[in-house]
Amino acid sequence: MDEKLKSLRARMIDTKAVSFEDHHKKRVRSRLQHPDTPPKTRRFTIFIQEKFPAYLTYIVLLVMLTGTGLFAASEIGFLYTETNNTETKMQATPSKEELYTAIFQSLETINSESDREQARSFIESYLTNLDNWRISDANADFTNRKAILAQGRITEGSFDKTTFSLWVEPNSGLPLEFVIRNQESSVLEEFKLSNDTIAKAYKQK
Repeated sequence: MDEKLKSLRARMIDTKAVSFEDHHKKRVRSRLQHPDTPPKTRRFTIFIQEKFPAYLTYIVLLVMLTGTGLFAASEIGFLYTETNNTETKMQATPSKEELYTAIFQSLETINSESDREQARSFIESYLTNLDNWRISDANADFTNRKAILAQGRITEGSFDKTTFSLWVEPNSGLPLEFVIRNQESSVLEEFKLSNDTIAKAYKQK
């Protein structure tokens, strides 16, 4: 053990065994000029210990406030999404079931009681059986406005082999007009909502 200590002491005393390069000189000179400045590794450690927790707290608070603001905005209706209106708007090409449901729900928005009951009677008589009609055109023209055209055939009673056509407002589901024709395409029955009711329906888009 004594021999190892002697060897170590001899190496420490021997200046040839110690290499003192330029970067060592620069480091010593820097420490002499700026004795109060900690080295880079020390500065990073101080930042982690003192500054990082505060920055992390600010980031967490910002994320929480942003999430809370977005949630509150969506709850009170500032953020509009198509999924929020699935109850009042149909798809671009609805199924017969969706169209039938939308038409029935729209009847309550018709102000005129006589118009409402006449439309209800037509729907219950000719649309209840989904096999008797089809959506022939999801982009039909109705007085230069877009509408859904449903057409079918009546095979019961005195109206045997007659056909009917129904134009529906695509957003509200209102039955705008329906027409019943015989085999010669003569009009047997026709009903059309008032212009005011139709105008209100298209303004709801």
